[in-house]
Amino acid sequence: MTLEQIFSEAVSAIEEGLYSVFNRPDIVLLNILAFIVLMLIIKKFFWEKITAFIDQRQKTMMEAMEQAEAERLRAMEIQAKASKDYEAMKEETRELKEKLTQEAYKQQDEMIEAAKAEAKRRLEQAEKDIAFEIEQANEEIKESIKTIAFAAAEKIVKREIDESVHQDIIEKVIRENSK
Repeated sequence: MTLEQIFSEAVSAIEEGLYSVFNRPDIVLLNILAFIVLMLIIKKFFWEKITAFIDQRQKTMMEAMEQAEAERLRAMEIQAKASKDYEAMKEETRELKEKLTQEAYKQQDEMIEAAKAEAKRRLEQAEKDIAFEIEQANEEIKESIKTIAFAAAEKIVKREIDESVHQDIIEKVIRENSK
């Protein structure tokens, strides 16, 4: 059996069914009567259960939809709160970072100032030490010159001259030469 034969048989069955309304009205009346009896039986025994089931199902679906809407709103609130909290934490982190950066720069400046002050103090101390050592060296040189000059003068002049007179003369010569 081909596909074309199947279609032609289906078309003929449909045509026969349509024309049967006009050819056999008793079948149509019997169908209408069976339909009415079926409706009465359904209304008498099952209609309340069916409508109660449909109403219950509709009520359950409405409650589920309301609950889903409430959950959706709650989720949106939680999302908005989380977003707000995230932005607040982000701002707090930025402020903390800025504060720590400023503190780091402040500590850096304090360390630089302390290092400069220490270097200046050491430089001043070194200058004082050098000035003191130069003064000490000058004093030692003066004393050495006095000693040498006195020894030389004593050898040159073999006469009796008072040592204090020589000291005054030598100091006078040293003062004149150091100016």
